[in-house]
Amino acid sequence: MTGTPPGPLPVPYVPGMSGLSVMARGGYATVYRAMQDSVGREVAIKVENRRLDSNRDQARFLREARAAGRMSSHPHVVDLFDVGVTVDQHPYLIMELCDGSYLDRMRVRPLSAVEAKDMGIKIADALVHSHANGVLHRDVKPANILYSHFNSAVLADFGLAVLGEMRDSSVTLEVLTPAYAPPEMFRHDNPSGAVDVYALCATLYAVMRGRPPRWDGDRNPSLITLMDLFHQPIPDLPGVPRELVQLLRYGMANDPASRPTAEQLRDLLTKIDPEPGGPPVPPPRWSPGDDTPTVRAQLKPVKKKWLFGLLGIQNR
Repeated sequence: MTGTPPGPLPVPYVPGMSGLSVMARGGYATVYRAMQDSVGREVAIKVENRRLDSNRDQARFLREARAAGRMSSHPHVVDLFDVGVTVDQHPYLIMELCDGSYLDRMRVRPLSAVEAKDMGIKIADALVHSHANGVLHRDVKPANILYSHFNSAVLADFGLAVLGEMRDSSVTLEVLTPAYAPPEMFRHDNPSGAVDVYALCATLYAVMRGRPPRWDGDRNPSLITLMDLFHQPIPDLPGVPRELVQLLRYGMANDPASRPTAEQLRDLLTKIDPEPGGPPVPPPRWSPGDDTPTVRAQLKPVKKKWLFGLLGIQNR
């Protein structure tokens, strides 16, 4: 797989689609709004900036994208309609058109604990479904959780995330987002479901804080600084129940074996009773300035007393 020279890509030709216009452009992909002519439906087309140069890479992309299609049967995973490769070897995915992302929302107003809990339960359930089918997302972040008029939270970019399943460590580093990636991803460890759990907990913390956990600015820190950040404490959040922040800390443990599974995280979130938030604020429309384009595990024992309490289990 190779990259593409810098600069805007020409509008691609995608069979059966017309009226392509850029919705968002980032370092790894460009998202277009388009019309699916056969059914008169607006869709989103995400085109990778990288090329698939060999038949083997193309076959693998299509196989993994079909796996992502199976995930899209879940109510909180974005619908994937079709995949393909352009004539100049750029892979693309045709997906449902959503109104925007949680990155847009947190830039306008941090979410309340009630809103974050609701979103977290839905996305954790989507991860339970995907992990049970042997699929890891590996890039859960606010920009990859979308919303629409009909669905308040859907997980996107399964197709591009599983494309990184090629074991080349440089590809793995390309697809991760440092602000939401756990420390083991920087060590090139083989990924597990714990990667997605960490990223979802970091995402929930971020949407309530307005920026990623431990980060003080909008710019990416150096790799050395980033690794140091993993050893800094994660502070409480004003107006957010400490019980919820404690759960997110648990999910962001540096040791992947110490984190809950996606199923445990979903169930623990369900047990938390967050303080009532303010009236819902209508989410903003998709911002073209968004620069972030978008197995089955045994339950691990939960050792902390407060977690046993959440599940209604007596710690003996």
